[in-house]
Amino acid sequence: MNTPLASQPAPPRYGADDDETGSVLQPLPDPLQLRQALVDEGEVQRLQRSRKSRQRRLGAFYEEQNELIDELLKPVGRTSDDVRNEAASNRRAAIAVYGSMGVNVMLFILQLTAAIASGSLALFATMADSFMDLLSGAILTLASREARKENIQKYPTGKSRMETIGIIVFSSLMATVSVQLIVESIRTLIASADAPDMPLISVLFVSIALASKLGLFFYCYSLRDSPSAQILAQDHRNDLFVNSFGLAMSLLAHHYQWWLDPAGAIAVSLIILRSWTHTAYEQIQLIVGKAADPAFLKRIIYIAFTHHEDVLHVDTAHAYHVGNRVYVEVDIVMDPDTTLRYSHDIGESLQMKLESLPNVERAFVHVDYEFEHKPEHRKYK
Repeated sequence: MNTPLASQPAPPRYGADDDETGSVLQPLPDPLQLRQALVDEGEVQRLQRSRKSRQRRLGAFYEEQNELIDELLKPVGRTSDDVRNEAASNRRAAIAVYGSMGVNVMLFILQLTAAIASGSLALFATMADSFMDLLSGAILTLASREARKENIQKYPTGKSRMETIGIIVFSSLMATVSVQLIVESIRTLIASADAPDMPLISVLFVSIALASKLGLFFYCYSLRDSPSAQILAQDHRNDLFVNSFGLAMSLLAHHYQWWLDPAGAIAVSLIILRSWTHTAYEQIQLIVGKAADPAFLKRIIYIAFTHHEDVLHVDTAHAYHVGNRVYVEVDIVMDPDTTLRYSHDIGESLQMKLESLPNVERAFVHVDYEFEHKPEHRKYK
């Protein structure tokens, strides 16, 4: 026999202005009285400062519990402030994408000049990384633009996954370039070569590139709600380390041992390869259907359970990624004698409520009259 995720009885959850369908129901601020479980912030900090590991773990638990309760009690739906904030966030994300592309054009020219002037393989590796930054900006821009174009007949569920696919394609290209640079550096090591020249202009141009990347990193990192901006922030962070390391290896090769230059190019390429292989793996997990964060799923269950007083149980709940956004499936249980019209309206209003959450692409609500059955939508061999 299955056990429902959430069951009645529960405290009264709605006021007297209920209508038959629940479409205008106004939930109380804390229908399940969760605020009573909040632990005072001062007590949490006292536990976390304790010398005893048990109390520190208890403090960490209470802190996580407080965060979960605050998340559960957040209002559902978008206010006018949310709409304004989203519009502002989209503008900032557009500035990040287009600004990064413009700056990367300038940086590519600077680094290409520095690499040619010095003949350093390590600087050529960083220059190749800058070129791929240009390509990444183009891919993300095209993917984001394409995802916004609606075609209900051809793409009934939208094209939000286009951005995820763009990131996977870009990551694959970065990995390919890294492998090619490793091959060329190994050839140079085998053949032996002279130490690279390091004129002042090469050092100056790479330094300008580092300063520009630092500014871009801080700006993109501040846009936590934009997947594209976060990918660009990761790219700028990697560039800061890669360019600094490449410049250092080129200078060391010039002043000490020639082989430090191709060795530095191999190290830079391996760093790029590892970073973007990991990114591709993460994005593939999202597009395949990785489960959403457990805290998010708990909020889904809470919203479904407190949606209407006639929801007796929450039978099952699933939340999984379809790209960067999430699909939600919820099975609720109502009285067997509930009319079709009544149960439909409650289920539909719950669906609309779930789809108003920021990260939810689509929500599917199934109304059942009992929970003692085998799991649905399962294939048995």
